[in-house]
Amino acid sequence: WRLGVPAKTEHNEVAPGQYELASVFATANIACDHNQIMMELMRKVALRHNFACLLHEKPFAGVNGSGKHNNWSIVTNTGKNLLNPTDKPEENPVFLVTLCAVLTAVDKYADLLRLSASCPGNEERLGGNEAPPAVVSIFLGNALTHMLQELAEGHALQKEERGALLTGVKSLPLLKLDDSDRNRTSPFAFTGNKFEFRMVGSSRSASTTNIILNTIVADSLSRIADELQNYKYIDDIRKKSLTICRNILQKHHRILFSGDGYSEEWLKEADRRGLPNIAHYIDSIQALIDDKAIAMFERNKVYNELELQARVDILTEEYRKSVKAEVLTLLNISKKEILPALVKEIKFYSDAQNSLGIENAYYQRKIKHLLQLLHDFDEHYHELKEKMENREQHPENRAKAKYLDTVVLPAMDALRTVIDNIEESISREHYPFPTYDDMFMAM
Repeated sequence: WRLGVPAKTEHNEVAPGQYELASVFATANIACDHNQIMMELMRKVALRHNFACLLHEKPFAGVNGSGKHNNWSIVTNTGKNLLNPTDKPEENPVFLVTLCAVLTAVDKYADLLRLSASCPGNEERLGGNEAPPAVVSIFLGNALTHMLQELAEGHALQKEERGALLTGVKSLPLLKLDDSDRNRTSPFAFTGNKFEFRMVGSSRSASTTNIILNTIVADSLSRIADELQNYKYIDDIRKKSLTICRNILQKHHRILFSGDGYSEEWLKEADRRGLPNIAHYIDSIQALIDDKAIAMFERNKVYNELELQARVDILTEEYRKSVKAEVLTLLNISKKEILPALVKEIKFYSDAQNSLGIENAYYQRKIKHLLQLLHDFDEHYHELKEKMENREQHPENRAKAKYLDTVVLPAMDALRTVIDNIEESISREHYPFPTYDDMFMAM
């Protein structure tokens, strides 16, 4: 507040030690600045109190990760929200046209939105623990979906009434059920008078997301405006608007989805619909220099081809350096901390066995298990180290990044699995780092 960043939401979230902070709505460029200030300040304040503020998207396996919900709408310079459906959305052509423009933009450029929310850490988060999947889809709620379906089929528009909450108490008035989205698997959900883009990584600047979102919607609205510009009378504009919306819905209805985004059935259905499922961040970067994207950015005078290529090079190098830093850190910690701890544990049980003077079944099983972990550790450590050294066989930036993604990261995960088993198998006295229990208990 002292720095001029208005915020109101601040509460505990799902994971231990996880919190939500939300700044108040502002125009996009100011809101992105506010978000950047908040991220920097949270780190500084945490250090002041001997804590660390983790902006990493998935610091703990099996525990909810962290992200940003990018709440986005279009408001005129007179304060009118174009995504406000009002009480009668079926009679609100401005809302319908704006909504259909967003549907068009998201469907045509879903790959760009996937990129805009992504970073190396976010790959570990998407698709589980209340994080949306990598497949971009839109949730509108039952009432709006039904209304748009009627429009697409050429029927007279009428709003579907929301159901009532049955409380069982006759003295209470009927409470309308909230039709906004509580499906946390939806990447792009309509929530009353705005859209909520839920894929953005917690460590990322919100700028890229909003640059892309604003540009693709502006492009879509511009094309609709071109179709309407020759109509002078309001009734003709209304009729043409409905025709445009009907054509858009018939062409882009595939982007609408209300079910479970985590299910295997949805991935198959998304593939059947032709929706892009870009599983790897490094692949999504290439969407920036797709011919369609270059033409769109240049048409709207946002980026030219050279500027887009520069961003691809920068993002690819950032990914490569990020993975390199993590792998080298893992190798260093493994050799200097984890391995000695495991050897100490083996020596402890071996000395205990020898001190008995007789064979003991428990000690033998324990030593055998620890020796197997030592073997697995040694195997996966050297496999990761060798694969990491072999990256130099790929001098080109993208080829090296792709090699890290497809070859080195799986080897890194394999070593990490062994280390998790080591953590579970050795005593607190010998383990050199705080365990999950230690960290979460401290929170």
